[in-house]
Amino acid sequence: MKVEVNQSKCDTTGLCVKICPEVFRFQEGSKRATVILDPIPVVYWEKCLKAARECPNKAVIIQKQPGIEYKV
Repeated sequence: MKVEVNQSKCDTTGLCVKICPEVFRFQEGSKRATVILDPIPVVYWEKCLKAARECPNKAVIIQKQPGIEYKV
C-alpha cells in the first residue's frame, strides 16, 4: 500500500497524525501532514485506511495496488 497527503486539501487538522503517527507526521513550517513511510508496512494498513476515512478534507489518498483490496 502507498499513501499520500494532498497538500492543497490538508488543513492541518491532524487526525491522520493522531490516528497513525507511525506513518504520518507534521511538516516543519507548514504543519501540514506528510507520509514518512513508503511503502506502508501491512501492520499499519488499517490505521491508514481509518485516517483516510476520517480526514475531514479527504486529503489522505490511498494508492491502490493491483490484486489487493482495500476497504476505505
